[in-house]
Amino acid sequence: MPDKPRLAPLDELVLTILSQSTTDENRDRAWRTLAARYPAEDVGGAAGGASPTGPISWESVLRATPAELEDAVRVAGLANQKAPAIHAALQRLRDEVGRITLDHLEEMGDEEAIAYLTTFRGVGVKTAACVLCFSLRRPVLPVDTHVLRIARRLAWVPPRASADLTYTTLSRTVSPSERFRMHMLLITFGRSLCLARAPRCGECPLEPECPRIGV
Repeated sequence: MPDKPRLAPLDELVLTILSQSTTDENRDRAWRTLAARYPAEDVGGAAGGASPTGPISWESVLRATPAELEDAVRVAGLANQKAPAIHAALQRLRDEVGRITLDHLEEMGDEEAIAYLTTFRGVGVKTAACVLCFSLRRPVLPVDTHVLRIARRLAWVPPRASADLTYTTLSRTVSPSERFRMHMLLITFGRSLCLARAPRCGECPLEPECPRIGV
C-alpha cells in the first residue's frame, strides 16, 4: 500500500488536480502557497486533516477571489483551469453536503466513488482513482501518463487507447492485491527506462519481448 502520508479525500483531490500536467515539485510548491495564504486554524478539524505540506482552510480558499486563487496555484501551471476547478469543487460540496468535505466517499463503493468524483469539474478517472488509491486505500490502479504510455507500447491496450479505457482494461487484468504495486512500478519504469521521447530500450529487461508499439 502507499507509503506516503494519508491525506483526507478532499486534500488528495486538490493535490491531484494541482499535479495535472506539471511536476511533483511544482505541485508541492502550489500546495505550500495555499497552505501559507489560507492556513487551517484547527489541524484535523473542518479543514479536512493534516497534510505533509501544510493544512489548508478550504473555507478560506472558497472565500478567495478567482484572481487570488489563480495566483496561489500559478506555479503548478494551467492556473486558469485548476483554480476554477478547485473553487467549483469547494462550492459544490458546501452547497450539497453542507460543509467542505469528501469524507462521505468512505460510504461509497469504488465504482460509485469514481462515478461521483468524475462529475466534478476538471476531474477525470485518473484523478478520481488517485483519491481512492492514496486517500481511501482502495485497490485501484490510477492511469497517469507513464502507465498509459507503457500500456500502449507493450500492447496491453490498443495504440490509441484512452486513459479511461486503459484504466478499465487494467482493472480487469490486474488483481486487486497487485494494482498499487503495479501503478508504482510502471511509474518508476516510465521515469527511468521507458521514457516518452527517448526510451532506453537497450537497457530494458523487457526489450526481447516488447513489441515497441509507437517507438
